[in-house]
Amino acid sequence: MTAEIASDGGDLIALWRRLKDTDLQITEWRGTSVTIFAPTGPGAGDYIQIALHREIEWRAGPIVNPGYRPWRESELLEPSFPRQHPLPDTDRLAGPVHRLRGRAGGAVVHVRGFLGRCARLERESREARRPEIERRRIQEIDPDGTRETPFLEAVPDGFEHVPREVLFFQDWDASSASGSRVFTHWALDIRDYEDHGKREIGFIPRPLRVPSERLQMTDGLSVHILRDRIEAIDREVGLPFGWFLLKTAAIGPPPMLATPSPWA
Repeated sequence: MTAEIASDGGDLIALWRRLKDTDLQITEWRGTSVTIFAPTGPGAGDYIQIALHREIEWRAGPIVNPGYRPWRESELLEPSFPRQHPLPDTDRLAGPVHRLRGRAGGAVVHVRGFLGRCARLERESREARRPEIERRRIQEIDPDGTRETPFLEAVPDGFEHVPREVLFFQDWDASSASGSRVFTHWALDIRDYEDHGKREIGFIPRPLRVPSERLQMTDGLSVHILRDRIEAIDREVGLPFGWFLLKTAAIGPPPMLATPSPWA
């Protein structure tokens, strides 16, 4: 498409008029995320996760939208008009094929090593900021006036932060959920890449089974009723202490379900 734009001297309208009368089509690979696990030891993080896509190539629509002329180059390079609803079998071109999922650094991961990497990078990031943090002061106002307290004196554990990814597994190990393997209930949506020289690393836990309803909180709710409700969630997801892990994780749509999680 970039070459076609150049051949028409950047005239988007001329290109649109030329292409809309052709039979050129856009094709898309659509499919389902599949996550495979292999234990490597008895610990919560002792396993390998492999993330795949099972994809089919479909004919999604014409090369340009014949009913709408483009105003920006991006509308030709990243068209939004191809059909999103289920496509008929006559538009199926190839597949299914299995590919490693395209998230950088997240297709094949040994979780124990990944957690160690998260912790190391967090320590290195904080150590790099040590001179700045050591200079930081907190202003406190009391009846005797204003005084400044060094930040590290007020927050002595400022360099002992544990990444939330590591905390997730620590909480698992310390709870009644530890009798189950993490991967029988959660897939990890992993990222590990560099963006403008900055390392981005972490994961979002995706539940393989989610409760059908939200945990309803109402005024005047007794602790006994609350306990009954959270125990009902645990039974539904099949995991002791599952309500806590669902609550603390940053949850999006699970990898093998079409509907979003009801948990925010």
